[in-house]
Amino acid sequence: MRADLLELIEPFRTDESVLFAVVYSIDGTVLASHIKSREWIPTLEWAEKEVEVVARQVLEENLNSVEFRLGKEGILIRPISRSMLLVVGISDAASLYKVRIDTESLRVYD
Repeated sequence: MRADLLELIEPFRTDESVLFAVVYSIDGTVLASHIKSREWIPTLEWAEKEVEVVARQVLEENLNSVEFRLGKEGILIRPISRSMLLVVGISDAASLYKVRIDTESLRVYD
């Protein structure tokens, strides 16, 4: 399972605009991650706290994704199954649109 999740986030490793890509379980546990720089760890710690709340909203309201903007950077949170969320940090708004499209078809079945 972990290998599948690492494969899922692999395309984000080469995207210059992606700052991090993390798969969380709905309880906020990190299942797989890629972080370009240690400077994004505080943002990921914030995301871990938000994942539980956002996961509940996404699943209850059947949302495709949730986005946050932090200055120029953005964070996309998208469900990839009933029990997992993909969280991607992006360096600018234009890239957020691209990542939104790139992640639309990602699904893991559990």
